[in-house]
Amino acid sequence: MSTYPTERLTPLSLQETYFRESGVHRYSLADGTNIVGVSADTWRDFRTMIEEVSPEAPIVASPELITIAGMVFNDLINNQDLINDRLSELLEFSRTRAKTLFVIGTPLFVHSDRPRNSVLLIKNGEIVDATNKRSGATLEENFCFDLVAEEAPLLLPGTNTAVLICADLPTAVLYTDQDKSFLDRTLELSNRRHLMGKNVQLLPASATSLLVIACWSIGGSWIQEGQADEYYRMQLRNIVWRLTVATSIKEVVVVDRVPMSLTEKQRRITPQKPFNGILKNPLA
Repeated sequence: MSTYPTERLTPLSLQETYFRESGVHRYSLADGTNIVGVSADTWRDFRTMIEEVSPEAPIVASPELITIAGMVFNDLINNQDLINDRLSELLEFSRTRAKTLFVIGTPLFVHSDRPRNSVLLIKNGEIVDATNKRSGATLEENFCFDLVAEEAPLLLPGTNTAVLICADLPTAVLYTDQDKSFLDRTLELSNRRHLMGKNVQLLPASATSLLVIACWSIGGSWIQEGQADEYYRMQLRNIVWRLTVATSIKEVVVVDRVPMSLTEKQRRITPQKPFNGILKNPLA
């Protein structure tokens, strides 16, 4: 936990480095973890980019749901075979990169007619661990995915770096600095009713850094045209700052992509470049 008085900490205390383009981006964390983020807006681009990453890279991470980038949520069941084929392709590719742990965002079909929004840890042809999203960012996502409220927190093996999936980042803030007497009301008003009364855990106690697998900008209807970039950057900055004040997290890496299946109206209020980057609180 941070021991600095809160009056010394503001969102402007954050050190922010952004890579506002798709591509291969490298991050070095305070705990010695090195992450290669591969930001792509389509599956085809992602497959091309990971071929360019060094076989010596210890951790390679994708954006959220990269195996369905461009698909619409309500068509996932019909594309189950295609999604599984892409996962099989990644498993096979990982055999050629035996030193690399791949952190892959994908739908995962388990015991439901709705897939989970998941991250798989893949190494040398095997799925070695997984985590699932607790809550979606939109009503559509909450309806189309089997969200797992009581999913256990996940650390990347051998690190102090936890993994969260996009909207679980602001959800983590609710469970760290929210007045508990208002928590249920906040969950209700923010379309997180399925979390009410559940044992929700998002961050391991030992985590000092976060890897966020994201599709951060979703075109919310309350955003004014021409203001989307600033809105989403301020949103990310404020969330990370609040988390670093309330927990032992000192830095957050975001591996992002731009949603491709938006309407023309949504595109006018959605950033057209991803928010890849690393945000650090030097005072935390």
